[in-house]
Amino acid sequence: MDSDHINWSIANPSTPSQYFHLLRRQMIRNYRKPLIAVTPKILLRHPSCVSGISELTDGSSFQPVLSDQSVTNDNDVKTVVLCSGKHFYTLSKERDEKNAKQIALIRLEELCPFPATDISAQLSKYKSAKEFVWSQEEHQNMGAWSYVRP
Repeated sequence: MDSDHINWSIANPSTPSQYFHLLRRQMIRNYRKPLIAVTPKILLRHPSCVSGISELTDGSSFQPVLSDQSVTNDNDVKTVVLCSGKHFYTLSKERDEKNAKQIALIRLEELCPFPATDISAQLSKYKSAKEFVWSQEEHQNMGAWSYVRP
């Protein structure tokens, strides 16, 4: 959104391919800004945290926002939950156990610079959604909520 005025990047990649592309992007940029990657070690062992070879090859790149690949019909979605990092896997497991197909999970992979345009593009897909929620593991006064809220 205003990346020319932001002097660092903060990312919370939730897949191996996202982490790879984040580091790759950092090296091939023609300018330097500090990168803060807040990725927990638990994702190294998480059975759902995998990437296919196609996600690492030509034509793929770091995505600041990841859409919900499990949603089959965008018009069925009534609730959109935005989250970041490993919390996605907890929410996804819970949604699958409850068979809540009316919930879409959107992952914010980059928090700074804030990907407002990418978020808007994702949210515009769910025309029937009535509820939009931010979810995080931490208390309200911790985590990314205070940064994402505005």
